[in-house]
Amino acid sequence: MKFFALAALLGSTQAWWGPGHLLVARIAQDILEKESPATFDKVLTILHALKINDPGYTEAEDKHPFVECAVMADNIKYRGGGYQSTWHYVDTPYVDTPGKTIKDYPNFVPDVHDNTDALNGLISWMKKDDGYQQNYFYETIMSHVWNQGTEADGLSTAMRLMIHYIGDVHQPLHATARVDDEFPTGDRGGNSFSLASKDGAKNLHAVWDSVIYSETGHPTLPIPDSNWNKLGLLAAKLVEEHPVSDVTDLTSLNPADWAKDSYEVSQTFVYKDIAEGQPLPEDYVEKAQQLAEKQIVMGGFRLAHVIMNIYGSQADVQKFLM
Repeated sequence: MKFFALAALLGSTQAWWGPGHLLVARIAQDILEKESPATFDKVLTILHALKINDPGYTEAEDKHPFVECAVMADNIKYRGGGYQSTWHYVDTPYVDTPGKTIKDYPNFVPDVHDNTDALNGLISWMKKDDGYQQNYFYETIMSHVWNQGTEADGLSTAMRLMIHYIGDVHQPLHATARVDDEFPTGDRGGNSFSLASKDGAKNLHAVWDSVIYSETGHPTLPIPDSNWNKLGLLAAKLVEEHPVSDVTDLTSLNPADWAKDSYEVSQTFVYKDIAEGQPLPEDYVEKAQQLAEKQIVMGGFRLAHVIMNIYGSQADVQKFLM
């Protein structure tokens, strides 16, 4: 069962931040339930706090909150969650003009508080590092949490955001901004790179968000039982088809390393041999779907590793990395 079959399985779906995020989270959940079930139970307890106190933000969640909550960060952008809009991406500049460097484009100014910065802040909070209550992300989330809620509510929000952002950083165009003479301030992760419209995808970013035209709608949430089972089969199939064979890919807990991996996909493939305003070549589509699937699998494994490292035992972590 290929990834492009997900639309038929889940009904109407929405791009990377829909089924892609659900798959990242489902892969992570399957790992945690197998390798460190006590850790998974801790995360469910953390998620439950916001479910009690702010049902409006968690209306998409029911039987499978760890997976269903993976889309909340997108869903709340225009419902009081605009404060975290820049936390979804990191604009690493890809200079696409021969003979020039980023110094030739002084108007390119990336956001200070980007995806990797946010992930570091959220992880620091969850680990309760010294001074975590003074970090920008703790202070920002706590200032927006439901009805001036407790730290438990804030942590519950932070967990949902982290689950989403780890998925985001594995989408290559969430880690890249092409900078050249046409786009001296950056192409907004491919959003300004227009393409012939197909299935609602009108630019390069949308193509990758849609897992290369595979998924183009909105997910049915909460997830019905039959769809949950099918999602599990599909997640297992992707893991089988794209095995994480090199443990060094998992050992780093540094989000900057994950962003670098995604950027390299953009640098070596995403922008190559394609033209603005034109259909994408068939061989590009086929290769891109494979790369997108691989990134989704890696995102799931890294999400599980991060959570296990924060809330699990070192014995569980070592077993996972063997």
